[in-house]
Amino acid sequence: MEFFLQGLDYQIWSIIEEGDLLVTNEKDKWTEDDKKKISLNCKAKSILCCALSKKEFNCISACKSAMEMWEKLRITYE
Repeated sequence: MEFFLQGLDYQIWSIIEEGDLLVTNEKDKWTEDDKKKISLNCKAKSILCCALSKKEFNCISACKSAMEMWEKLRITYE
């Protein structure tokens, strides 16, 4: 999974390892860079969710970040 995510966009793997990219501006003041950060955060979560079975998805669906999802999966399958 690590290589797959790095191949799509290395920053997506960084989001999973280190946490969401932070956006401090209010939504109506987002810059193009802020929008890219939000998009990458969403992509990381989406890719993880799409790679899972329904049972696995149900285990992580309440997680707020890709990093939290990954950690829950890591602990479950360790």
